Amino acid sequence: MSKIHVNNAWFYSFHGCLHEESVIGAEYLVTAVVETNTGVAEKNDDLKNTVDYVSVYGAINREMNKPSKLLESVMERIIISIKKISNDISEVDVSIKKLSPPIGGNVESVELRKKV
Repeated sequence: MSKIHVNNAWFYSFHGCLHEESVIGAEYLVTAVVETNTGVAEKNDDLKNTVDYVSVYGAINREMNKPSKLLESVMERIIISIKKISNDISEVDVSIKKLSPPIGGNVESVELRKKV
């Protein structure tokens, strides 16, 4: 088994419970780790025998562009979308970091992570 990482994909999106967040937006970093068997691709050098990281990024991008109140909802949609890429995906690990969250303090980021 191998793990394919898409690290710190940057987005400016409109997620959050506060009205201002849906208007002003915020910066996000998303990381997805996909576990799959790459044994056949290692031997035949054919992209159709692995999970294309461009497809993983595309799944993340689609879901990050749909505004939501909760990052939990966004994260679940990303996981579902990634799993639809291939039946050979055995595990997906996604983290979403919201940079400079509006929480009344000097905080670099908050992060939500789920592995299934």
